[in-house]
Amino acid sequence: MGGVPPLGYDVENRRLVANEREAKIIRHIFKRFVELGSSTLLVKELRLDGVTSKAWVTQEGKVREGKPIDKSLIYKLLGNRTYLGELRHKEQWYQAEHPPIVDRKTWDDVQSILASNSHVRANATRATVPFLLKGIVFGNDGRALSPWHTTKKTGRRYRYYIPQRDAKEHAGASGLPRLPAAELESAVLDQLRATLRSPSLLGDVVARAVELDATLDEALITVAMTRLDQIWDQLFPAEQIRIVRLLVEKVVVSPDDIELRLHANGIERLALELHPEATEPVEEEMV
Repeated sequence: MGGVPPLGYDVENRRLVANEREAKIIRHIFKRFVELGSSTLLVKELRLDGVTSKAWVTQEGKVREGKPIDKSLIYKLLGNRTYLGELRHKEQWYQAEHPPIVDRKTWDDVQSILASNSHVRANATRATVPFLLKGIVFGNDGRALSPWHTTKKTGRRYRYYIPQRDAKEHAGASGLPRLPAAELESAVLDQLRATLRSPSLLGDVVARAVELDATLDEALITVAMTRLDQIWDQLFPAEQIRIVRLLVEKVVVSPDDIELRLHANGIERLALELHPEATEPVEEEMV
């Protein structure tokens, strides 16, 4: 046998042997994929938990660090029959001597999900939230901006936030234009993420979170907050809106500015949520 063994196994005397720590990760990946039915959600969870690909030491003694899990690796792992105790020769798989990591039922359940239409799975698992700022965005006159959309003959949908004053009185009464939803939401998220990645703010927030719960580990909270920013674009809309509502009390839009007003202790509450001990079932299986 040559090359790098798959995650979950090591090589001893040219044979595969189970790496128990990694084997728990593999079983967790298969189990959670069956429960979630979504590689995107699974990648999000694994990245928050800091799971990486195989770390490896070459024959020359060089250390190859593992890389963050991505969807391509997830599909590669889920389709690898090595985890059933088999090995491939040319294009055929045969029963081998190494121990299986994944049981047959779990394997079959995973393959059944993978065989289903990807678009059907995406629609079934993705909770679509079309307006991220619904109910929390206001004009500088204090009146809310209402979600509104139109669909063209081509079937393409356009989303906007419209000042309520304009809707009740006349266009332009508020002094604000009809705001394209995607642009406004993107601007708000850019501000929010810049706040979350601010070193001085992060240190302050972590310290306050530890004051609220002395059992928390500052280093682990800091890592979790950093990872959240790194994987934000992979979060499902429902999860993005939940985090935005946790953090943002109000968005105030004026003709030349967008102001974010954050909830008191909102970032600290998020830090507490992201602490690894908040997801005990995952921790128990992956330790």
